[in-house]
Amino acid sequence: MGGNYIPAPDPEFEAWFARFLEYAVANAAALGLTPADLLEIQAGKATWSVAYANYQTAQNAAKASTQSKQEKRDAAEVMLRKFVKMIQARPGTTDAQRAGLGVTVPDRVPTPTDPEAIRRISPPEMELDYSKPQQVTVHAGPYPKDERQNGFKKPAVGFELEVLFSAVPSGTENLDALPWQHLANCPHSPYLHVVGHAATVTYRARYFDQLNNVGPWGPPESCSVTA
Repeated sequence: MGGNYIPAPDPEFEAWFARFLEYAVANAAALGLTPADLLEIQAGKATWSVAYANYQTAQNAAKASTQSKQEKRDAAEVMLRKFVKMIQARPGTTDAQRAGLGVTVPDRVPTPTDPEAIRRISPPEMELDYSKPQQVTVHAGPYPKDERQNGFKKPAVGFELEVLFSAVPSGTENLDALPWQHLANCPHSPYLHVVGHAATVTYRARYFDQLNNVGPWGPPESCSVTA
């Protein structure tokens, strides 16, 4: 056994200490322990056990207190939101009163949209699901492989989708010169494209903001749909 024979966790130390004391008392003579030695060990065990029991009681009380506190806060928030909703809906409530209460004050002068902001974010990435015949599910956004995290980056409020009914020729430099067709303006991902027949299709997407300013096109993605 190594030098670190005393368990670090308190519950294990309590059990270990109890076994140590029991064995020491039963084998005192063989271990060379005097009655005074045993009294010292027993006193140490009693002092520790009382302190540990008090600690456990305090921990349990703290847990109960924390749960009670959270329950009371949740109830208080429900009550406060009820009255805030009533005050906010009241026609005579002024913004000064809202500020005094510390609740939401409506933005009377909306912040203007920067038309260049949409061009500064990375274009949407795409993930195509063409596992079902004659259709493609287009996932587009910053994390198209996980729709739970695929929210658009501000100021984007959606993406525009174009389709090309062929593969993109290798080495094509001017993608804009290809016969793209507008497919949809999508306020969320994914978008279901029902092709209706077997085909090779290519998609590209770009973000737009609330004023229809558009960002750069993302790289095209192709797939082959079965009949």
